[in-house]
Amino acid sequence: MSSVDLGHPAAAEAPARRPAWALAVVVAAILGVAVAAVVGIRGLLGDPVRSTAADGTAVLAGSFAPVTCSGCTQGYIQDGARSVFVLLPAGCPAPAGDSHVEVRARPAPDLGKHAYRALTCAHGG
Repeated sequence: MSSVDLGHPAAAEAPARRPAWALAVVVAAILGVAVAAVVGIRGLLGDPVRSTAADGTAVLAGSFAPVTCSGCTQGYIQDGARSVFVLLPAGCPAPAGDSHVEVRARPAPDLGKHAYRALTCAHGG
């Protein structure tokens, strides 16, 4: 018969220790996710229509993306995930692509949904 020695318990293994840098990695990952969430929400909530006056004019601001047109200057103003189409007045210079612009405009339903006819030339904003 085999006997069990109850007087001397089996040696318990020491719990495995995590490396010292593991906590720093977890904190950095949490901060990275938080920053990405803030940037993502800002991108979703961005709106190129900054304000609308009582007379119906709006201030549009954001990144300009030109659209080729013969004899006119037009493009999209984008901020975050939203963009609006804008037709600039005759004689206005075309803003550089991806430049930040600001312009006063009126809604132009004849040009399409979310379209505006600018009252002034675009300027850096």
